[in-house]
Amino acid sequence: MSVGRFSSRNLVVKEDAEPEEVRAFADRNGWDFVGQVERDPEKGTFYEVAWDAGDGGSIHYVVDEFADVVYLVVRNSDRIAAEERADRIADQLPVWRLDDMLEEFDASVYPAGWAKALMRLGVGSPLVENADVVTRVRESVQHKDARVRRAALWAMVYAEWPVYRTLLAQMAESDEDPRIAAEAAQAVTRFDAAEGTGR
Repeated sequence: MSVGRFSSRNLVVKEDAEPEEVRAFADRNGWDFVGQVERDPEKGTFYEVAWDAGDGGSIHYVVDEFADVVYLVVRNSDRIAAEERADRIADQLPVWRLDDMLEEFDASVYPAGWAKALMRLGVGSPLVENADVVTRVRESVQHKDARVRRAALWAMVYAEWPVYRTLLAQMAESDEDPRIAAEAAQAVTRFDAAEGTGR
């Protein structure tokens, strides 16, 4: 259901926002329902709803069960148009702003909350590398709890910033948890493949 070459940043919807609120917002804005994809855990497919935005782009509502977040993403053939519409949506719907995600991360002390805040931060990362986010991910890579380190790994995969390639390679070589090391190695392969295609 992808329309448009460029994607905006992911707008992570706050946990207390109901799906009906997003649907009502779509109706008010005159978006035309395109279709939906039903979740299929065996295939790793998340539930997704898509609307035609009427400007050659589309808006997608995704229930990401792996990261345990719901997010909206705008796709368009024009990169600036995608981000501008994302900005307008963020002004009108209860979504996590970067500053809020950073604050929530900093307030998380216990591993489970730390990992959840980290995953949210990864999914909702800006398109362009942000030093504040990178600092927190670097800190998390060294955490003694495997849940936090694995969340850091996947936060990097979601963000897809080139700076993370070296960190992932280090995790692949040195993480004491074999599962995390293997997933980090797979992530490095994905980064290299994306680099090769000019993404």
